[in-house]
Formats: sequence, C-alpha cells, structure tokens
Amino acid sequence: MKPIMLMLMALAMLMTAWYWQPEVLAPVLPARVDAPAEAVAQTPAAPLLAATPTPSDQVQKFTAQLLSPPYSQAVTAENLAQTEPPAVAAITVPLDDGIVWQLQLSQYRFSYPEPITATVRVQGEQLAVIRYQLRSLDQQLVSSGVLVAETDGLFRLELEGQTDFPAELELSVESEPGHGALAKLSYNQPVAWLEQPLALEADDSDLVLPLQLQVQQAGLYRVQAVLGQQQTPAEPLAILQGEFVLESGSQHIRLRAHHSVLPDKRFVAELSRLQLELAPPMPGAATGYGRPLTAPVALGDFDPQSLNRTPYQPDAQAVQSAVLLQQLSR
Repeated sequence: MKPIMLMLMALAMLMTAWYWQPEVLAPVLPARVDAPAEAVAQTPAAPLLAATPTPSDQVQKFTAQLLSPPYSQAVTAENLAQTEPPAVAAITVPLDDGIVWQLQLSQYRFSYPEPITATVRVQGEQLAVIRYQLRSLDQQLVSSGVLVAETDGLFRLELEGQTDFPAELELSVESEPGHGALAKLSYNQPVAWLEQPLALEADDSDLVLPLQLQVQQAGLYRVQAVLGQQQTPAEPLAILQGEFVLESGSQHIRLRAHHSVLPDKRFVAELSRLQLELAPPMPGAATGYGRPLTAPVALGDFDPQSLNRTPYQPDAQAVQSAVLLQQLSR
C-alpha cells in the first residue's frame, strides 16, 4: 500500500510542476468573415525541436525537480519560456488576387485597466479605412468603429479597458463582407494586484521577498514570479512559487529564493512575470486572475553571502518519491 501512496505523491508533485508550464494558446481561425472557401488562415509553423526528450530524460528532469526546493526553481533552457511573455501568433487570411489580411493582438489575455491593442496589415488592396467590431461570444456588440490607415496597409487599434467587458470576446476587422479577419481574446477584471514590494530579507538559506498585495476576492491563491538580476539585459535567476490563503484587503505574502539559485556576489534584484491566480471556489467555477506587472519591479540590492550556504535537504517524502520514479522507469 505504501508504494502506491508514494507513487500518487510523486505524480501529484509532477502535476504541480506541470500546472505552471506556460499556457499554449492557439490562434483562432477567422469566423463570421466570409472569405472564399479556399482562403485558410495561415499561422506560423511551430519550430522544429532539435531533439525529442526520451522517457529517461523526463524521469531525470522530474527527479531533479523533486529533489530541488519546490518554491525556488533555477532558470534553465527547459523553463526559460516561463520567464518571458507568451508569444502571440498573428491571424493571417489570404484571399483572392494576392490580398492578405493579418490581425495581430498584442496579447491573448488582457486585464483591466489595460487597453485592448492590436495591429492590422492589409496587403494587395489600398484601403483608407476599415471597420472593427468587438463582440461577446454570444454576439452582443461591445464596441465598434473605424480605423484609419497610418501608412500603406497598416492600421492600429487601441480600445480603452472597461469594467463591464465580458470575460471572453471576439475582435473582427473588415473592409467589406468576406474581406477581414477575426481573433478571440480574454478580458479579466483582476482579483488581486501588487501594491508594493517590501525590503528584502535573509532567512537561513533563503532570500525572502515580502510583497504587499491588494486582494479583491478572498480565497486560495497560487502565486508565481520571476526573480531576476537587474542588468542590461536583465538575467532571470529563478521561478518562485507559493500558495497562500488570503483575505480581501491589503495582504502580505513572502516568496522565497534558495541560495543555490542566486549569484555568488551582491546583486540588484528585480521581480517580473508576477502571476496571481485565484483557485475556483467550487468545481466548474472560473479561475480568477490578478493584474500583471506592466514592467519589472526593482527590489534593491542583496548580498547572498549573508545566507546560510547549507545545501537544500529535501524531505523524506520527496526523496522516497524520487526513488520510486527511478524504480518505475527501469
């Protein structure tokens, strides 16, 4: 019975690591814009991977994660994507006579008070103005208007964020029926956001990052952020994670970075890619999202030599789970 429990624990820990993998959002093919049947939305092909990880490689990777501080993962080539903004693929629609429409959102998920921003490029026809419509998924009109060309074939859209925007939206642009493109996006009312960082602290082997949050909805929050070294260009050091039960109002949390992910010498720290996710209060309810940072936040300088340099000691459960993973892979 005990090996089964250990296996379930190992799988649970692996699922936690998987949960924070970067979200892959596929571009949405045009709808409602009546392009010719042969016109198919084109999206950039996924880059070819140099090598596909073997099952043994995956086991070694997960074993290393089990034996590392779960709250403080060093940035590697495998998780570097989590330190960068998600890539947004353009919606490209080829039409007859060499006409091509391209709709490019600045991001897939917006958060109030962010404006919804996008660019439109039209090749193969000369247009002075085009129309846009923002609708809910049940086709209720939210906003509409015209865009004037800035240069040959280039249009820019910027819509002021509103507190009553539906969570899921469709943005369509067209010059006439059958000539245009459409993309889907999300617009969230933030459930929490960063008010200010507090002074860095040393606690045994960990650098502690106290953060003051403004919480709109109480509940269980999953928090992830990137700790970086402030330089040009900035260097991501670690992906920090934690779970906190928070009440509404001004709340404090403490993220931690183990000394093993820090530079040897004094450095200037910064925080970026802060993700605040409110767990659904019940099955079927929606996840709540916090307001993202608009830019990295300076945290001040810190001397890692002030920390205890004792190597991280995983608990017995993590060690047993790692051993079981190795046994199952044989």
